[in-house]
This record gives sequence, structure tokens and C-alpha cells, in this order.
Amino acid sequence: MVIRLTDIPEKGPAVADLTDIFFQSSSRTSFATAAERTAFLARWTAYYLDHCPDDVLLWREADGSITGYLTGCRDSAGAIPLHDGLPGYTVFADCFAAFPAHLHVNCRPDRRGRGIGAALIEAFASDCAGAGLAGLHIVTAPSARNVQFYARAGFDHRVDRAWAGHPLLFMGRRLHQGPQA
Repeated sequence: MVIRLTDIPEKGPAVADLTDIFFQSSSRTSFATAAERTAFLARWTAYYLDHCPDDVLLWREADGSITGYLTGCRDSAGAIPLHDGLPGYTVFADCFAAFPAHLHVNCRPDRRGRGIGAALIEAFASDCAGAGLAGLHIVTAPSARNVQFYARAGFDHRVDRAWAGHPLLFMGRRLHQGPQA
């Protein structure tokens, strides 16, 4: 079932589960120091935990374990601290009016393919639609394994660009009629 991080009285264990899932899902697996590992995690999750905790959604199994999470931000254009922290964040800034919210979703590898990620996305999309937002987006690599997952989840607006010589793919999902990207 989908729950909000902010609805959990004791957040420490849930954040620890989120951290475990993050590193199980990350393409980067080795770090020179513990501090480097901590900084890598913070780069991709701290903004959401600190500034958008209502948009951190978790999948809790019947046994209470957390096996998936979504970190979201309803105002990509206003998320100034992300501009410096995430590579290529602003290369798609002209698309933010039509698709103002963005998200990251990860599940434990042994729980993928069971609808957890889709359920988390639908819960976030419902929240964003209820807030009157025009759409949401993700950014990934055009060759990433998650492209088909997001396409099945309704992210059908595609924009390809490069950042620092790396190809990036913006995938948007419309929620309401709004500015066209």
C-alpha cells in the first residue's frame, strides 16, 4: 500500500529502507569513502526529504517492510537547490511549465514487476492532478531500462537533449491541459 513519509511517526527506519533501496537500484555501487557515499545519496534524495516530504511516497508491504519509494517535487522550476546538485537539471527548464512536477521511483530489485512503481506514480499523479498541475516528468538516459516502464505509465511526451556530451531523455505525462512544451 502507498503511504506518505510524513504519515509515519518514526521516520528513521523508513528513511533507512529508502536508502537501502536507493543503493540497490543505483548504477553506481562503489565509493572511495563513506563520506562520498553519503554525499551521493544526499545529491539524489536530500532535497526531497528536506523540502518536499509530503511528496515522498513509500510502498509498504503487508508485513510492514518498505519495498519501494517515490521522491517527488511539484515545482521543478522553483527547486533552485536542485539546479546545482543534479547533472543537467536545467537543460529541460523550458518544459517545466507544461510538466511542472518531477519524480524518481525505485523498488527493491526482487519486488520489481509487481506494480509497485506504477502504484507510486499513480498516487503522485493523483496528488498533482488534485493540485491542478498540468503534468509531471522524469529525466533519464534514452537507452535506460526504465524508458519502457515510464512509457507504460503514460509518459508519452519525449524530448531528447544532451548535457555535457551525455544524451538525456525528458519524458512528460499530461495531467491537465496546460502550457504546451
